[in-house]
Amino acid sequence: MKRSKTGKALPGAGRVGTVAALAVLTTAATLGAPVGAEGASAPAWHSYVLGPSSPQVAPIDVDIRGSVRHPNALVKGKGPVTTLTTVAGKAPASVVLDFGKEVGGTPYIDVTAVEGAPTLTLVTGEARQFLRSPAATTVASAAARGVSEVTLASVANLEVGNSIVFGTGADAQTRTIAGFDATAKTASFSPALTRDLAVGTAVSSSPGAPSSDESRGLAGVGGPDTLQPTGAGRLSGGFHGGFRFILLTLSSPGSVSISSAGVDFQAFRATPDDYKGWFLSSDKQLNKMWYSGAYTLQMNLKAPGLNGLPDARIYDGAKRDRSIWTGDLLVQGPTALSTLGDAGAEYLKSSLNVLLSKQRADGALPGSPDFSKRNSPSGSPLFYSNNYSGYGARAIIDYYRYTGDDAYITSVLPALRKELAYNDSFLDANNLVVSNDRDYWQASQTGEVTKYSIDYYILLREMAWLERKVGSAAAADGYDAKADAIKTAVNARLWSPELGAYGQSNVNPNVLVGDANALALQYGFVPAERRDSVLAALKTLWTPYGAIMGPGLKDPTGHTIEPFGNGMETAGRFAVGDTAGALDLMRRTWGPMVDEDDPLYTGTFWEFKNDNGGVNRTTASLAHGWAASPTVQLTEQVLGVTPVDPGYATWSIKPRSGSLKWAEGAVPTKYGDIETSWSSNLKTERFELDTTTPAGTSGTIAVPVTGRSVVTVNGRTAWDRGTAKAYQAVAEDGYVKLTVPGGKYEVAVKRG
Repeated sequence: MKRSKTGKALPGAGRVGTVAALAVLTTAATLGAPVGAEGASAPAWHSYVLGPSSPQVAPIDVDIRGSVRHPNALVKGKGPVTTLTTVAGKAPASVVLDFGKEVGGTPYIDVTAVEGAPTLTLVTGEARQFLRSPAATTVASAAARGVSEVTLASVANLEVGNSIVFGTGADAQTRTIAGFDATAKTASFSPALTRDLAVGTAVSSSPGAPSSDESRGLAGVGGPDTLQPTGAGRLSGGFHGGFRFILLTLSSPGSVSISSAGVDFQAFRATPDDYKGWFLSSDKQLNKMWYSGAYTLQMNLKAPGLNGLPDARIYDGAKRDRSIWTGDLLVQGPTALSTLGDAGAEYLKSSLNVLLSKQRADGALPGSPDFSKRNSPSGSPLFYSNNYSGYGARAIIDYYRYTGDDAYITSVLPALRKELAYNDSFLDANNLVVSNDRDYWQASQTGEVTKYSIDYYILLREMAWLERKVGSAAAADGYDAKADAIKTAVNARLWSPELGAYGQSNVNPNVLVGDANALALQYGFVPAERRDSVLAALKTLWTPYGAIMGPGLKDPTGHTIEPFGNGMETAGRFAVGDTAGALDLMRRTWGPMVDEDDPLYTGTFWEFKNDNGGVNRTTASLAHGWAASPTVQLTEQVLGVTPVDPGYATWSIKPRSGSLKWAEGAVPTKYGDIETSWSSNLKTERFELDTTTPAGTSGTIAVPVTGRSVVTVNGRTAWDRGTAKAYQAVAEDGYVKLTVPGGKYEVAVKRG
């Protein structure tokens, strides 16, 4: 019998397809689902939850460099203490602690004994490859062969015991570092040089001294910690927002014995009981994506009171920038609300209040209201782009759509109207947006820009919807008219026959961009006869690791694959019925991120990728909220539950099953949970959906059909091979849509 997260039988559990029911039980067994006190297995989805079970998190693995005794005691938590010993002229003792996934908070070590006056250096990193950096410098004073000490332009990242290379190619001389003087900028080594070195000779080394991949100046937290143990007791470092690894180095001579090490976890620690929405399907990889997106969001939540800020905030990244960003909120807001319910709503509302507090007199909302923390923990606003300004308004409207918070949206409606007027100032006589502006991939786009025009269209439609709920119907009509004009202009002026898709702009009409075409699909710009052409053009941008921005396009920092933009494409493909394509791209982009064998695995989603699927700089964020779209889309497209009126007063349930055999889950709403499960058998053309929706609400249930299908609802025939029988049944795009009040429904589709 299928069970909800509370252990109650889901509606119709006794009659839902046997394949689906057995699949749920098999999943629970194979994933090692926890067993309750009474011996009953917990719901299978619990095994995917990534949040730590305790506020104190211990490492799961350790490795060493230099003299370290009993390092595994730091993992096992028992046995002889771990002792690090550094001797002058020898390699410093160090341990790398691996927590297996992203964590955040205050690292600590419990010291039992100290010899000498040693210094411990503690750095953290999301990626193991960035914990140490090689030296890259030059010879500052000429050196003759036979010497074993050289003056360098810099001694940064040198470490005793590491190799150092003077020169390149056939003239390279590789030696072992014996010591260095940071003041004199000299390095000693052995054996002695066999060739002369000229001033300016290139010098490199193997990865050496501890490095942090955090951006302390921007985020206001993180960076290296220097600890001075003097005796037994606990030593704590500073707050570090997001990391998987700790590198602890005894950087000066002495000895330190440690009984334990770990992290006081200070992100949002969600156990299964904290999840108000959940998802499970017949596909393990997709399940992992849903919970990784949820965990990414949790790692980005700053609790009230943390870091000297009284309010709750949704930051873009756990490590960097640790700022509120409007573009990120478009994904993070729905993720917070659909996974954490009221708790997520409070974080989102608090973040929106910070955003609104920094609105300019001309109506512009900042892209980030609290970007730089260099001078104040509260940060300073960054009016990053005109497009991001519009994203802020859309994030506020999303909050209302999911929560139905009438009082709040009414209070901020004047601010939204000012923002809309600001964005309207960039519309030209051709009804297209002209703006020398940068968007999320940070490269300026000029002229009449396709994506900016579609983004403004979306904002106008959102504002029209909002005005009809709490404002002026006349204003809504005006917004819709303007949106219609933009849609007409995009199709007339920005379609490229050469591409078989929309071009970047009138300045670059034959440059293919992924995001603009994806949004065109999602928001109904593409006439039916052009859809296959756009879908095919988008597929030319695919790599094994996701879709690139476009041929020759990249972020100024060098990356080419944006999960934020790829989420637009998966949404666009879902919107036009290409479920197979949406799930294929989802696997390419996010599949490596949930692969525990990937060297960049953090259990959370990454900010961006390069053509080869990796990242190109230490400050790349590997827990970035704008990448969490699989969580929202698996709930809203695969499970199929979306809000129509504020707070889900009316709702839509329309699963896009693709090749999946079954899915189930719950969505929290203002009126109560919507619980849904479905199973699909493509061979027999049988589809079954069971749902419980809150009393006092209403909505539509859409199920896939063929021309021969018979649809029954609670045993009553609602559709019979093309003829409506009940529930205002109507056929649309391969589905039969039923209009129903809140309640329990068992819907079956079978071949007639």
